[in-house]
Amino acid sequence: MIRNILMSTLLSLRAHKLRVFLTMVGIIIGIASVVTIAALGEGVRRESLNLADTTQANVMTVQHGIAQTDDSGMMYIEDTFTFSKADMRRISRIEGVASVLPGYGSWSGSNTDMFDVNLDYFGAQAYTAVTPFKQETRIQYGRDITPHDVDRDVIVLSGDVLQYGIAVDDPETLIGQAVSMNGFMYEVIGIKEPYDYESMVPDTAYTWEDAYTSVVPHAAYNQLTGAREIRQLKVKIADASDREIVTMAVIDDLMTAYPNDEGYFEEDRSNEQMMEEINTYINGIVMFLVAITAISLFVGGIGVMNIMYVSVTERKREIGIRRAIGAKPRMILWQFLLEAAFITFIGGVIGLLLGYGAALLVGYFINIPVFLTPSIMIISTSVSIVTGLVFGIIPALSASRMDPIKAIYQ
Repeated sequence: MIRNILMSTLLSLRAHKLRVFLTMVGIIIGIASVVTIAALGEGVRRESLNLADTTQANVMTVQHGIAQTDDSGMMYIEDTFTFSKADMRRISRIEGVASVLPGYGSWSGSNTDMFDVNLDYFGAQAYTAVTPFKQETRIQYGRDITPHDVDRDVIVLSGDVLQYGIAVDDPETLIGQAVSMNGFMYEVIGIKEPYDYESMVPDTAYTWEDAYTSVVPHAAYNQLTGAREIRQLKVKIADASDREIVTMAVIDDLMTAYPNDEGYFEEDRSNEQMMEEINTYINGIVMFLVAITAISLFVGGIGVMNIMYVSVTERKREIGIRRAIGAKPRMILWQFLLEAAFITFIGGVIGLLLGYGAALLVGYFINIPVFLTPSIMIISTSVSIVTGLVFGIIPALSASRMDPIKAIYQ
């Protein structure tokens, strides 16, 4: 019976190729739109999370906290604890720790590597945020910091310094010149690209924070920070080491070193919370766009319903004869439902391929990676089949309930 229904369905679709294709167009457009948005959204999500994770890869930030209660029973944070250079030296000898850097931020988890300084160039004043060198950045003039600059007093200036501070006709004239910060002189070896604030698509590989900060080698950074209080320790974990084990070892070491301390030591997980928020935000935007593009699926579903009604009307005599020779109503129902499902399934597969191709094309021009995940493929094809079943159920019921005598003679 099932084989007969399938054969009848395929023969019916084959007999009306052009009509079937035109019916598929709405489904193809709907699925292609959804797949394009979903694949691009997945690419943006992964790129954003990878960028956020790369800046803190294998780096664990340890901080100190203390909770107190006032007379009213209200909880508040008031922590004056500071780490020492001895803590850094001791922790650096723990197995699995590659290096330890000081953090000068507050307990609240703000950026511990960035602080504002006053920059002077022959009397021209400018403010800039300074961070230690971590990775290569985009340079517009001059060059980036290299391993050969590790012990040199050099700086790569932010492009904002030229826009809102030091005004020069030719920025390249600053290369090789000296600027003063906190009483120390630094040679300008490069100037960063400015951030494109007018771009409609955010550049996940070069954020505004990357463009906003000036960069110096770690030795020069430590020189600038001077006697600032160390509020956090940034521990870089060796590649072959287990992060959780090293984290527990560092916290145990600090608890042993400060047995009478009333506070506690913990890993700052604000970066993980930020990535979760980014993930939630991007997923929300993608789902909103997918919901909008899914309207075209509704239009395509109406087209399927319409063409199935036409098919039922044209095949009344066939339906009547089949009922007269013993075909049960459920067989008629399943045949028309399968026809609708086949139409939308084939349209969904074509839409999936076209959507992925469109996403690759758009991603190439706007420099966004594209990811077609198995979940996107499964959901898109499933939605196309469900669309056929939902919008084909009414015509199929109409065909199954048709009176065979009236169907034959009408």
